[in-house]
Amino acid sequence: MKYLTFLFLFINIYCYGQFGPQQIIEIVTGNPRFVYSADLDGDGRMDVLSALQGENKIVWYQNTDGVGNFSYQRIITANLESTTTAIVADIDGDDDMDILGVSGPQDKVVWFENLDGLGTFSPVKIITTQAERAIGLYVADLDNDGDMDVLSASYFDNKIAWYENTDGLGTFGPQRILTNSALSTRDVYAADLDGDGDMDVIAASTADDRVIWFENLDGLGTFGPEKIINNDANGVVAVRAADLDGDGDNDVIAAIFGDGKISWYENMDGLGSFSTEKVVSNLTPTVRLVQIADIDKDGDLDIAAAIAGTNTIVWYENTDGLGTFGSQKIISEDASGLVWIFLEDLDGDTDLDVISASIIDNKIAWYKNLTILGIQENYAESFSIYPNPVKNVLNIVPKSDLKIESINLFDALGRQVFQENGEKATVYFTDISNGIYFLKLQTQNNTFTIKIIKE
Repeated sequence: MKYLTFLFLFINIYCYGQFGPQQIIEIVTGNPRFVYSADLDGDGRMDVLSALQGENKIVWYQNTDGVGNFSYQRIITANLESTTTAIVADIDGDDDMDILGVSGPQDKVVWFENLDGLGTFSPVKIITTQAERAIGLYVADLDNDGDMDVLSASYFDNKIAWYENTDGLGTFGPQRILTNSALSTRDVYAADLDGDGDMDVIAASTADDRVIWFENLDGLGTFGPEKIINNDANGVVAVRAADLDGDGDNDVIAAIFGDGKISWYENMDGLGSFSTEKVVSNLTPTVRLVQIADIDKDGDLDIAAAIAGTNTIVWYENTDGLGTFGSQKIISEDASGLVWIFLEDLDGDTDLDVISASIIDNKIAWYKNLTILGIQENYAESFSIYPNPVKNVLNIVPKSDLKIESINLFDALGRQVFQENGEKATVYFTDISNGIYFLKLQTQNNTFTIKIIKE
């Protein structure tokens, strides 16, 4: 077997995230309401997707060189009326990325098949026409059958609903309603909140100021009645879930538009009992969105936010890995009418960049993460890591008498997917999804970080 040898430098534990100037992907004519990033053409580079509400379009931009230069606009559809949301998932199980979207005026949730894995998309395929003013959209395996189901939030009928992918090929069953009393709901999300291995559902009930969740009772998509996390979240518009305090369970994060607050709620027992509100910031007027990721590459999860009232993209460092957040750090103030942000590595340098959509200046843009790592001079260790890319088993061979004390594997969003204490020669990737990961090897004195590709 051929060995691939990589040279790694000792990295001081201090590192920080900072961002470069706005780089425009396109100035459009139709109110870009959403941005997302994924590899749509199978070339290993992260492309950009957007929904252009004023032009009834969903479009994508090819990352032409892997360092953040993008192609002209490529149209997926120009017939989805007043579309506001589009996301990416493998709906038909063929290992390429398909597109999902909503049309509020048409009450539709739809998807588009990636026909060749290269970014050629099919005509529209209808999931439902019964989501009145559909706006929120999420994808997860809700019934534990190995394929991607769809969640929607629609604000005219106050519904949170889901749609079963009945055959794993993108044939969807009828609408299944979790609730029709999430008043003027704007957002829906899925995560395992009670530690039983299935996906529960979190939602923003905007008009009555509630952050709510629904337990997946049997792992098959039978949901219990709503449970209240907070009933005093004035105009909550976005919800997310992630492990902010490093205790192995999912906490809940909310963007509270009316109060200008970003708040989180600790999962106290790992079973879905949540703490009172913990305020990250109350100086965020008309906050539209929060996203959770390891922005500064220190192994814990930070918070990024889109602040419509000040046209500002900001982030907050998780200073201790336990959910204590630092002061606001500005990424950009150049997005007029800011409505959405997304985090992804657009330039292949292993840190997460920021993408934005703003509707007054009609910009789709991105901001390079200029994370700086302090490197100790005249120190180097060599490891053999093979094979990389890896399919099943990754072998780790120190080239000297260096002993590994622990191994941690993180995904591109900074979430830990593997941990092992003690010396170990292999990491099994069989049950790990395809993508980019970061292997952190801890020795007695040093930490080494290696980029690993799972294919």
